[in-house]
Amino acid sequence: MKRCSFKKTLAKENSNMSIDIENMDIKIFDMFKNHWALVTAGTLDDYNSCTVSWGTMGTLWTRPGKSGSIVTVFLHPARYTREFFQKYDKFTVSFYPKECKKALAYMGSHSGRDEDKAANAGLTPVEFGGSVAFAEAELTFVCKKLYQHQMTREDLAQEIQDYYIADPKAYPLNSEGEWEAHWVFIGDVLDVEDKRK
Repeated sequence: MKRCSFKKTLAKENSNMSIDIENMDIKIFDMFKNHWALVTAGTLDDYNSCTVSWGTMGTLWTRPGKSGSIVTVFLHPARYTREFFQKYDKFTVSFYPKECKKALAYMGSHSGRDEDKAANAGLTPVEFGGSVAFAEAELTFVCKKLYQHQMTREDLAQEIQDYYIADPKAYPLNSEGEWEAHWVFIGDVLDVEDKRK
């Protein structure tokens, strides 16, 4: 697969945010829905990533010394990446230029259980803030996991339950033949690398 073009810069490892996140130009409602993202957890020796189009950014649990800036991602239980999110305390959420769309599609349609999908997608893993990101990303958030929990089926509105039931290909059934809701992972933003022009 052809590599997406990129300007390679490695982020410095730190937990002192080098960018003023509160003044960044981010179109929050557009980022996940229209640009997709890769979410990654683990170390360079043991990581997995997947493409997501669901996520949020906002403020939660503001406390002394913490801005409360958070990123929330949602992973289906069938996704191999979910296991890494549960295992590791840090994760990254990264966004890419348009020329990487095919790489992101590949990352979202292949499993890291079966192959080195990052290599096959033409992406270059790099260490970032104690987690893993990709050199090709334009915008990367490194987060410390603050919360994880699987959504409770009965607490979802009926229209959302119907949504899951209607698409078993996208949301595979579990071993009991039942649909499962997503896991929620909320991360405290520790650092950001912004290579957008």
